[in-house]
Amino acid sequence: MNRTIAIIILAILRFAGSARAGDFCEVCGVSIEKGTLYLYLDKMANVRKRVCHNCVELTTVCYLCGMPVKEKYEELPDGRILCARDVKNVVLDEDEAQRIWQDVKDTVERQHSRFMSFPDNVTIHPLDRVDLQEMFKVVGNDFTCPNVWGCTLRETNDSNRVNFKISLLRGLPPSVLKGTCAHELTHTWVSENLSRQRRLRVSGDAEEGFCELIACLYAESQGDQAQIGIIKSNGYTRGQFALFREAERQFGMNDVVEWMKYGVDARLIGDDLVRVRKIETPVAMKSPPPPASTAALLSSVAPPPPPETLTLKGVLWSTRPSAIINDRTFMVNEVNKVRLGSSNIVVRCISISQDSVIVQVAGSGEQQTLKLTPPDWR
Repeated sequence: MNRTIAIIILAILRFAGSARAGDFCEVCGVSIEKGTLYLYLDKMANVRKRVCHNCVELTTVCYLCGMPVKEKYEELPDGRILCARDVKNVVLDEDEAQRIWQDVKDTVERQHSRFMSFPDNVTIHPLDRVDLQEMFKVVGNDFTCPNVWGCTLRETNDSNRVNFKISLLRGLPPSVLKGTCAHELTHTWVSENLSRQRRLRVSGDAEEGFCELIACLYAESQGDQAQIGIIKSNGYTRGQFALFREAERQFGMNDVVEWMKYGVDARLIGDDLVRVRKIETPVAMKSPPPPASTAALLSSVAPPPPPETLTLKGVLWSTRPSAIINDRTFMVNEVNKVRLGSSNIVVRCISISQDSVIVQVAGSGEQQTLKLTPPDWR
Protein backbone atom coordinates (compact mmCIF):
# COMPACT_ATOMS: atom_id res chain seq x y z
CA MET A 1 0.00 0.00 0.00
CA ASN A 2 1.25 3.49 -0.84
CA ARG A 3 2.51 5.20 2.34
CA THR A 4 0.55 8.41 1.64
CA ILE A 5 -2.66 6.46 1.17
CA ALA A 6 -1.94 4.50 4.34
CA ILE A 7 -1.56 7.73 6.34
CA ILE A 8 -4.86 9.07 4.99
CA ILE A 9 -6.64 5.82 5.84
CA LEU A 10 -5.16 5.79 9.34
CA ALA A 11 -6.31 9.34 9.90
CA ILE A 12 -9.83 8.25 9.09
CA LEU A 13 -9.79 5.00 11.03
CA ARG A 14 -8.39 6.23 14.35
CA PHE A 15 -9.22 8.87 16.91
CA ALA A 16 -7.61 9.90 20.18
CA GLY A 17 -8.96 9.74 23.69
CA SER A 18 -7.78 9.88 27.31
CA ALA A 19 -6.42 6.71 28.85
CA ARG A 20 -8.13 5.23 31.91
CA ALA A 21 -6.92 2.84 34.59
CA GLY A 22 -6.65 -0.67 33.18
CA ASP A 23 -6.23 0.40 29.54
CA PHE A 24 -3.48 -1.41 27.66
CA CYS A 25 -2.14 -1.29 24.12
CA GLU A 26 -3.49 -4.13 21.99
CA VAL A 27 -0.41 -3.99 19.76
CA CYS A 28 2.49 -4.19 22.24
CA GLY A 29 0.54 -5.17 25.38
CA VAL A 30 1.94 -2.30 27.47
CA SER A 31 -0.35 -0.68 30.03
CA ILE A 32 -1.48 2.84 29.13
CA GLU A 33 -1.63 4.43 32.58
CA LYS A 34 -1.83 8.02 31.52
CA GLY A 35 -1.81 10.29 28.51
CA THR A 36 -3.42 9.69 25.17
CA LEU A 37 -4.55 6.43 23.66
CA TYR A 38 -5.68 5.88 20.09
CA LEU A 39 -8.55 3.74 18.86
CA TYR A 40 -7.91 1.92 15.58
CA LEU A 41 -10.50 0.08 13.53
CA ASP A 42 -9.45 -3.51 12.97
CA LYS A 43 -10.99 -3.91 9.51
CA MET A 44 -10.96 -7.69 9.58
CA ALA A 45 -12.62 -8.04 13.00
CA ASN A 46 -14.64 -4.80 12.59
CA VAL A 47 -13.86 -3.68 16.15
CA ARG A 48 -11.93 -0.72 17.54
CA LYS A 49 -8.74 -1.48 19.45
CA ARG A 50 -6.63 0.58 21.86
CA VAL A 51 -3.18 1.62 20.66
CA CYS A 52 -0.50 3.48 22.62
CA HIS A 53 1.43 6.54 21.43
CA ASN A 54 4.58 4.55 20.62
CA CYS A 55 2.76 2.00 18.44
CA VAL A 56 0.98 4.80 16.57
CA GLU A 57 4.41 5.76 15.23
CA LEU A 58 5.11 2.29 13.80
CA THR A 59 5.53 2.22 10.01
CA THR A 60 4.68 -1.49 9.83
CA VAL A 61 0.93 -1.74 9.23
CA CYS A 62 -0.99 -4.87 8.24
CA TYR A 63 -2.44 -4.24 4.78
CA LEU A 64 -5.55 -6.30 5.57
CA CYS A 65 -6.69 -5.22 9.03
CA GLY A 66 -5.00 -1.78 9.04
CA MET A 67 -3.53 -2.30 12.53
CA PRO A 68 0.08 -1.33 13.31
CA VAL A 69 2.26 -4.36 14.05
CA LYS A 70 5.39 -4.48 16.18
CA GLU A 71 6.54 -8.08 16.01
CA LYS A 72 5.67 -11.55 14.71
CA TYR A 73 4.57 -10.21 11.34
CA GLU A 74 5.38 -11.34 7.82
CA GLU A 75 6.55 -9.05 5.04
CA LEU A 76 5.69 -10.16 1.53
CA PRO A 77 8.19 -9.67 -1.31
CA ASP A 78 6.25 -6.64 -2.58
CA GLY A 79 6.51 -4.87 0.80
CA ARG A 80 3.03 -5.61 2.14
CA ILE A 81 2.86 -6.47 5.83
CA LEU A 82 0.64 -9.18 7.32
CA CYS A 83 0.08 -9.48 11.05
CA ALA A 84 0.47 -12.88 12.74
CA ARG A 85 -3.31 -13.39 12.77
CA ASP A 86 -4.08 -12.42 9.18
CA VAL A 87 -1.16 -14.28 7.58
CA LYS A 88 -2.96 -17.50 8.59
CA ASN A 89 -6.09 -16.47 6.70
CA VAL A 90 -4.77 -15.60 3.23
CA VAL A 91 -3.93 -17.61 0.12
CA LEU A 92 -0.19 -17.65 -0.58
CA ASP A 93 0.12 -21.16 -2.06
CA GLU A 94 -0.14 -21.21 -5.87
CA ASP A 95 -1.71 -24.66 -6.00
CA GLU A 96 -4.43 -23.56 -3.59
CA ALA A 97 -5.10 -20.48 -5.74
CA GLN A 98 -5.47 -22.72 -8.81
CA ARG A 99 -7.93 -24.99 -6.96
CA ILE A 100 -10.00 -21.99 -5.88
CA TRP A 101 -10.06 -20.64 -9.44
CA GLN A 102 -11.32 -23.94 -10.88
CA ASP A 103 -14.00 -24.29 -8.20
CA VAL A 104 -15.25 -20.74 -8.81
CA LYS A 105 -15.25 -21.23 -12.60
CA ASP A 106 -17.23 -24.46 -12.32
CA THR A 107 -19.78 -22.86 -9.98
CA VAL A 108 -20.26 -19.71 -12.07
CA GLU A 109 -20.68 -21.78 -15.23
CA ARG A 110 -23.40 -23.88 -13.60
CA GLN A 111 -25.14 -20.77 -12.23
CA HIS A 112 -25.41 -19.05 -15.59
CA SER A 113 -25.44 -21.98 -18.02
CA ARG A 114 -28.79 -20.80 -19.46
CA PHE A 115 -27.40 -17.37 -20.35
CA MET A 116 -23.61 -17.47 -20.71
CA SER A 117 -20.80 -19.76 -21.82
CA PHE A 118 -17.34 -18.96 -20.46
CA PRO A 119 -14.08 -19.62 -22.34
CA ASP A 120 -11.69 -22.39 -21.33
CA ASN A 121 -8.60 -20.80 -22.89
CA VAL A 122 -7.64 -19.11 -19.60
CA THR A 123 -4.48 -19.35 -17.50
CA ILE A 124 -4.06 -18.13 -13.92
CA HIS A 125 -0.94 -16.37 -12.62
CA PRO A 126 -0.64 -15.32 -8.94
CA LEU A 127 1.40 -12.10 -8.76
CA ASP A 128 2.68 -9.64 -6.18
CA ARG A 129 1.28 -6.11 -6.04
CA VAL A 130 4.29 -4.56 -7.75
CA ASP A 131 3.97 -6.92 -10.73
CA LEU A 132 0.22 -6.40 -10.87
CA GLN A 133 0.56 -2.63 -10.92
CA GLU A 134 3.10 -2.86 -13.73
CA MET A 135 0.53 -4.75 -15.81
CA PHE A 136 -1.84 -1.79 -15.56
CA LYS A 137 0.69 0.20 -17.61
CA VAL A 138 0.32 -1.98 -20.71
CA VAL A 139 -0.56 0.38 -23.56
CA GLY A 140 -3.20 -0.46 -26.15
CA ASN A 141 -4.77 -3.40 -24.37
CA ASP A 142 -8.54 -3.21 -24.53
CA PHE A 143 -9.17 -5.93 -21.97
CA THR A 144 -7.33 -4.78 -18.87
CA CYS A 145 -9.40 -4.77 -15.69
CA PRO A 146 -8.38 -1.89 -13.37
CA ASN A 147 -8.98 -4.03 -10.29
CA VAL A 148 -6.59 -3.73 -7.35
CA TRP A 149 -6.86 -7.51 -6.84
CA GLY A 150 -6.77 -8.87 -10.37
CA CYS A 151 -6.06 -8.16 -14.02
CA THR A 152 -7.27 -9.81 -17.22
CA LEU A 153 -5.31 -9.62 -20.47
CA ARG A 154 -6.30 -10.93 -23.90
CA GLU A 155 -3.38 -12.31 -25.87
CA THR A 156 -3.13 -13.62 -29.45
CA ASN A 157 -0.37 -16.06 -30.40
CA ASP A 158 1.32 -16.55 -33.77
CA SER A 159 -1.48 -18.86 -34.88
CA ASN A 160 -4.09 -16.15 -34.14
CA ARG A 161 -5.41 -18.22 -31.24
CA VAL A 162 -6.82 -16.07 -28.46
CA ASN A 163 -5.86 -16.80 -24.85
CA PHE A 164 -6.67 -15.00 -21.62
CA LYS A 165 -4.14 -14.42 -18.89
CA ILE A 166 -5.65 -13.64 -15.49
CA SER A 167 -3.28 -12.34 -12.83
CA LEU A 168 -4.44 -12.57 -9.21
CA LEU A 169 -2.89 -10.85 -6.23
CA ARG A 170 -1.14 -13.14 -3.75
CA GLY A 171 -2.09 -12.86 -0.11
CA LEU A 172 -5.85 -12.32 -0.46
CA PRO A 173 -8.35 -13.88 1.96
CA PRO A 174 -10.10 -16.86 0.29
CA SER A 175 -13.49 -15.10 0.01
CA VAL A 176 -11.91 -12.04 -1.64
CA LEU A 177 -9.90 -14.24 -3.99
CA LYS A 178 -13.06 -16.13 -4.98
CA GLY A 179 -14.93 -12.91 -5.73
CA THR A 180 -11.97 -11.69 -7.78
CA CYS A 181 -11.92 -14.95 -9.76
CA ALA A 182 -15.62 -14.58 -10.62
CA HIS A 183 -15.09 -10.93 -11.60
CA GLU A 184 -12.10 -11.60 -13.86
CA LEU A 185 -13.75 -14.66 -15.44
CA THR A 186 -16.60 -12.37 -16.51
CA HIS A 187 -14.14 -10.10 -18.33
CA THR A 188 -13.16 -13.06 -20.51
CA TRP A 189 -16.84 -13.60 -21.38
CA VAL A 190 -17.21 -9.92 -22.31
CA SER A 191 -14.17 -10.12 -24.57
CA GLU A 192 -15.46 -13.19 -26.40
CA ASN A 193 -19.14 -12.27 -26.68
CA LEU A 194 -19.31 -8.54 -27.45
CA SER A 195 -18.72 -7.31 -30.96
CA ARG A 196 -15.96 -4.80 -31.51
CA GLN A 197 -18.57 -2.07 -32.04
CA ARG A 198 -20.30 -2.94 -28.76
CA ARG A 199 -17.02 -3.05 -26.83
CA LEU A 200 -16.21 0.42 -28.11
CA ARG A 201 -19.67 1.68 -27.13
CA VAL A 202 -20.14 0.18 -23.66
CA SER A 203 -18.53 2.21 -20.87
CA GLY A 204 -15.80 0.85 -18.61
CA ASP A 205 -18.00 1.48 -15.58
CA ALA A 206 -20.78 -0.64 -17.09
CA GLU A 207 -18.42 -3.52 -17.87
CA GLU A 208 -17.02 -3.42 -14.33
CA GLY A 209 -20.54 -3.22 -12.91
CA PHE A 210 -21.56 -6.32 -14.88
CA CYS A 211 -18.47 -8.21 -13.66
CA GLU A 212 -19.31 -7.20 -10.08
CA LEU A 213 -22.87 -8.47 -10.60
CA ILE A 214 -21.58 -11.95 -11.50
CA ALA A 215 -19.20 -11.85 -8.51
CA CYS A 216 -22.06 -10.84 -6.20
CA LEU A 217 -24.36 -13.59 -7.49
CA TYR A 218 -21.55 -16.08 -6.89
CA ALA A 219 -21.06 -14.78 -3.33
CA GLU A 220 -24.81 -15.07 -2.72
CA SER A 221 -24.75 -18.70 -3.87
CA GLN A 222 -22.03 -19.35 -1.27
CA GLY A 223 -23.80 -17.43 1.51
CA ASP A 224 -20.74 -15.16 1.80
CA GLN A 225 -22.28 -12.04 3.37
CA ALA A 226 -18.89 -10.44 4.04
CA GLN A 227 -17.93 -10.53 0.35
CA ILE A 228 -21.38 -9.28 -0.66
CA GLY A 229 -20.84 -6.34 1.68
CA ILE A 230 -17.44 -5.60 0.13
CA ILE A 231 -18.92 -5.57 -3.38
CA LYS A 232 -21.86 -3.37 -2.39
CA SER A 233 -19.65 -0.85 -0.59
CA ASN A 234 -17.12 -0.60 -3.42
CA GLY A 235 -17.94 2.54 -5.42
CA TYR A 236 -15.47 2.16 -8.26
CA THR A 237 -18.19 1.27 -10.79
CA ARG A 238 -19.78 4.68 -10.14
CA GLY A 239 -23.16 3.20 -9.36
CA GLN A 240 -23.36 0.79 -12.29
CA PHE A 241 -23.18 -2.34 -10.11
CA ALA A 242 -26.24 -1.25 -8.11
CA LEU A 243 -28.15 -0.62 -11.36
CA PHE A 244 -27.15 -4.02 -12.77
CA ARG A 245 -28.29 -5.69 -9.54
CA GLU A 246 -31.66 -3.92 -9.72
CA ALA A 247 -32.06 -4.68 -13.44
CA GLU A 248 -31.39 -8.37 -12.74
CA ARG A 249 -34.07 -8.33 -10.04
CA GLN A 250 -36.66 -6.53 -12.16
CA PHE A 251 -36.13 -7.99 -15.61
CA GLY A 252 -34.08 -11.16 -15.16
CA MET A 253 -30.58 -12.24 -16.09
CA ASN A 254 -31.40 -12.90 -19.73
CA ASP A 255 -32.28 -9.25 -20.38
CA VAL A 256 -29.11 -8.07 -18.59
CA VAL A 257 -26.91 -10.37 -20.70
CA GLU A 258 -28.68 -9.33 -23.90
CA TRP A 259 -28.11 -5.65 -23.00
CA MET A 260 -24.40 -6.27 -22.49
CA LYS A 261 -24.19 -7.85 -25.94
CA TYR A 262 -26.57 -5.64 -27.92
CA GLY A 263 -27.62 -2.63 -25.82
CA VAL A 264 -27.95 0.75 -27.53
CA ASP A 265 -26.76 2.67 -24.44
CA ALA A 266 -23.22 2.89 -23.10
CA ARG A 267 -24.34 2.41 -19.50
CA LEU A 268 -27.47 1.64 -17.50
CA ILE A 269 -29.64 4.66 -16.71
CA GLY A 270 -31.07 4.81 -13.21
CA ASP A 271 -34.10 6.95 -14.09
CA ASP A 272 -35.00 4.74 -17.03
CA LEU A 273 -33.85 1.24 -16.13
CA VAL A 274 -36.34 -0.33 -18.56
CA ARG A 275 -33.91 0.69 -21.32
CA VAL A 276 -32.03 -2.47 -20.40
CA ARG A 277 -34.48 -3.98 -22.91
CA LYS A 278 -33.49 -1.47 -25.62
CA ILE A 279 -31.23 -3.59 -27.82
CA GLU A 280 -30.14 -3.86 -31.45
CA THR A 281 -29.53 -7.47 -32.42
CA PRO A 282 -27.41 -8.08 -35.51
CA VAL A 283 -29.26 -9.06 -38.70
CA ALA A 284 -28.87 -12.79 -39.21
CA MET A 285 -27.89 -14.04 -42.64
CA LYS A 286 -30.67 -15.90 -44.41
CA SER A 287 -30.12 -19.64 -44.81
CA PRO A 288 -30.61 -21.12 -48.29
CA PRO A 289 -34.02 -22.77 -48.75
CA PRO A 290 -34.06 -26.54 -48.18
CA PRO A 291 -34.59 -28.93 -51.09
CA ALA A 292 -38.15 -29.08 -52.34
CA SER A 293 -38.78 -32.55 -50.95
CA THR A 294 -37.50 -31.58 -47.49
CA ALA A 295 -39.48 -28.33 -47.55
CA ALA A 296 -42.63 -30.22 -48.43
CA LEU A 297 -42.00 -32.66 -45.59
CA LEU A 298 -41.43 -29.87 -43.10
CA SER A 299 -44.53 -27.98 -44.18
CA SER A 300 -46.64 -31.09 -43.67
CA VAL A 301 -45.69 -31.27 -39.98
CA ALA A 302 -47.84 -28.71 -38.16
CA PRO A 303 -46.35 -27.19 -35.00
CA PRO A 304 -48.30 -27.85 -31.81
CA PRO A 305 -50.74 -25.04 -30.95
CA PRO A 306 -49.66 -22.68 -28.14
CA PRO A 307 -51.29 -23.40 -24.75
CA GLU A 308 -54.41 -21.48 -23.79
CA THR A 309 -53.59 -21.35 -20.05
CA LEU A 310 -50.52 -20.83 -17.90
CA THR A 311 -49.05 -24.24 -17.12
CA LEU A 312 -46.14 -25.21 -14.87
CA LYS A 313 -44.17 -27.78 -16.86
CA GLY A 314 -41.18 -28.32 -14.58
CA VAL A 315 -39.11 -27.08 -11.61
CA LEU A 316 -35.30 -27.18 -11.35
CA TRP A 317 -34.57 -27.12 -7.62
CA SER A 318 -31.17 -25.67 -6.59
CA THR A 319 -29.72 -22.72 -4.66
CA ARG A 320 -31.36 -20.51 -7.32
CA PRO A 321 -34.41 -22.56 -8.39
CA SER A 322 -36.03 -22.05 -11.78
CA ALA A 323 -39.39 -23.01 -13.24
CA ILE A 324 -40.63 -23.72 -16.79
CA ILE A 325 -43.97 -22.02 -17.46
CA ASN A 326 -45.43 -22.73 -20.92
CA ASP A 327 -42.40 -22.08 -23.17
CA ARG A 328 -40.29 -19.85 -20.89
CA THR A 329 -37.93 -20.44 -17.97
CA PHE A 330 -38.22 -18.20 -14.90
CA MET A 331 -36.26 -17.49 -11.75
CA VAL A 332 -37.77 -15.72 -8.73
CA ASN A 333 -38.66 -12.08 -9.54
CA GLU A 334 -37.92 -12.66 -13.24
CA VAL A 335 -40.30 -11.10 -15.80
CA ASN A 336 -40.85 -12.64 -19.25
CA LYS A 337 -43.30 -12.65 -22.13
CA VAL A 338 -45.23 -15.93 -22.33
CA ARG A 339 -47.11 -17.21 -25.37
CA LEU A 340 -50.79 -17.74 -24.54
CA GLY A 341 -53.10 -18.69 -27.38
CA SER A 342 -52.71 -16.18 -30.21
CA SER A 343 -51.06 -13.46 -28.08
CA ASN A 344 -48.32 -12.82 -25.55
CA ILE A 345 -48.73 -11.85 -21.89
CA VAL A 346 -46.15 -10.49 -19.46
CA VAL A 347 -45.68 -12.69 -16.38
CA ARG A 348 -43.65 -12.14 -13.19
CA CYS A 349 -42.56 -15.15 -11.12
CA ILE A 350 -43.22 -14.31 -7.45
CA SER A 351 -41.97 -17.50 -5.77
CA ILE A 352 -40.93 -21.07 -6.58
CA SER A 353 -41.40 -24.20 -4.49
CA GLN A 354 -40.63 -27.79 -5.39
CA ASP A 355 -44.09 -28.51 -6.82
CA SER A 356 -45.65 -25.12 -7.50
CA VAL A 357 -45.04 -21.47 -8.37
CA ILE A 358 -46.82 -18.21 -7.68
CA VAL A 359 -47.05 -15.81 -10.63
CA GLN A 360 -48.61 -12.47 -11.43
CA VAL A 361 -49.84 -11.41 -14.86
CA ALA A 362 -48.93 -7.80 -15.67
CA GLY A 363 -51.90 -5.48 -15.38
CA SER A 364 -54.09 -7.86 -13.39
CA GLY A 365 -52.67 -7.25 -9.92
CA GLU A 366 -53.77 -10.77 -8.96
CA GLN A 367 -51.49 -13.68 -8.12
CA GLN A 368 -52.01 -17.22 -9.40
CA THR A 369 -50.64 -20.49 -8.04
CA LEU A 370 -49.57 -22.99 -10.71
CA LYS A 371 -49.08 -26.56 -9.53
CA LEU A 372 -46.85 -29.15 -11.12
CA THR A 373 -49.03 -31.89 -12.62
CA PRO A 374 -47.62 -35.40 -12.01
CA PRO A 375 -47.07 -37.43 -15.19
CA ASP A 376 -49.78 -39.81 -16.29
CA TRP A 377 -48.13 -43.25 -16.43
CA ARG A 378 -51.18 -45.09 -17.78
